[in-house]
Amino acid sequence: MTLPQQQPAGAPPPAAKTVPLAQRPADRRATVPRWGNGRDLTRYLCAAAYLDRAYAGSLIKQVAAEPHLGVAAAPACDIPVVLRHAYLANARRHSRDLVLAVLFVLAFVFAFVAVEGGLTLLVLFLSWVTVFSFELSTKYGRHLQSLRPDRFDPAAAPPPLNNDISTRLRQIGDYADGNVTTYSGYSPFIGYGTELDSWSLTFDVTTSGRPEGEPEEFDVTELYAHIAERVGTLALPCLEIEERLFVEGSTLLGDTRFLPDPLGRPLSRIPFAQMDTLKRTPEEGARPYLAVHSTGWGGELVTSLFLRFVRSDSNLFVEAVPTVLFPLLDRYRIIDTLMPRPAVGELTKLVSETAVSTFFILLASPVRAIAGFAPDSWMSRRRRRQHKLITRLRRFDYGARQSVRREAAAKNHQRHFQKADSGMVLKTVEKRVLDALVEFAEARGIDAGELIQRQQTIINNGIIASHGSRVDSSAVASGDRSRTAMNIIHKIPLLKLD
Repeated sequence: MTLPQQQPAGAPPPAAKTVPLAQRPADRRATVPRWGNGRDLTRYLCAAAYLDRAYAGSLIKQVAAEPHLGVAAAPACDIPVVLRHAYLANARRHSRDLVLAVLFVLAFVFAFVAVEGGLTLLVLFLSWVTVFSFELSTKYGRHLQSLRPDRFDPAAAPPPLNNDISTRLRQIGDYADGNVTTYSGYSPFIGYGTELDSWSLTFDVTTSGRPEGEPEEFDVTELYAHIAERVGTLALPCLEIEERLFVEGSTLLGDTRFLPDPLGRPLSRIPFAQMDTLKRTPEEGARPYLAVHSTGWGGELVTSLFLRFVRSDSNLFVEAVPTVLFPLLDRYRIIDTLMPRPAVGELTKLVSETAVSTFFILLASPVRAIAGFAPDSWMSRRRRRQHKLITRLRRFDYGARQSVRREAAAKNHQRHFQKADSGMVLKTVEKRVLDALVEFAEARGIDAGELIQRQQTIINNGIIASHGSRVDSSAVASGDRSRTAMNIIHKIPLLKLD
């Protein structure tokens, strides 16, 4: 056996070798993003389920109760824990609505049948007491108080209401460790926030950069491996790299690679060999990306860059799509400012607010009470319709419709430094990617001269268009109806012709 030679003291370290991704230990590729292991974001969304009826209802309707749809990514969020709290919050609201429905019937009888004004006022007063007590117990009761920073325990989340819900939540939980996103609609990057200006690059890989000889042939999987290796050395906050496949939900029916059971959910994970095959021969409805994520601000700010490389006979196409998942809206952080016990001013405010809202909640209570007895009855009708679409018409979109995380996110950065951090991450990663592309080309004897000239322009402006290489960016504007031209036009004050 030959022992490795010792590195002389003071000598420069040897150049790092790029190991093809397929030759690395399986755990490197099997690693899934942990988003900084933050727990606060899950707390905030659990609290939102108690404080925001519409949000809790949408989670159950669009995510938890759906038997066939894929599940969108939710960075730094434990989706099953949030859904368990959402089910409990809805059950509490149903109990309140039942009481109010009875009081509504009594108020109607006393007001229009028995014509008892005193009893009518008493019933209305009891209705206000019910609403006030519910709001007080919601904010200061044990369920919401258990979500305080020093008391939150994800393992202590409320148990599922029945076995059917338990099975669905277990299936949803599997997607957190998956590498497949099944999407619906235009954007495949559902769950990862807002797409920023993307850019794409095409350059010739058949022109030799050496005086003699031809460029070396390469497998596109080697390029993915090289980029991942080089980007992985960056010192960025909570930097994580994964390979992810994005599949269009309307193309899945009949494709057993991603949908073994047409009446089940799409797969959450595919084997590495299948991912490599799709890198070499991408399909219209299934495209692999190398995803680079950086998580900051307690898991609330997630900046990502999705990279795709397509090798043809003579060219290499590079696509880069940056996304930013913005922090939560401020109203979902109320749990951190909520005192264990209400102050006098808070009680006064709660009394005035419920005095106004009680009448409208009382009017809606009969319908809500009836619907609450069978919260999944509408899903039964939806399932029957979905079953017909799948088994008879053979047309169904399995893509995720909603992201648990993005639904509660703001539309932009909430702090100047958050915007600065996102910009730093994207610029740093983009530069490393372009440097790695040049390194890869030069190592295989490909002429990278033009690519070197343009990489700085790509980083600073995202705009290139000349000679044999081409870079397209949604930030590029030219022509009479371009974005830049139209922005200038909109800033010109219109003449008052009347």
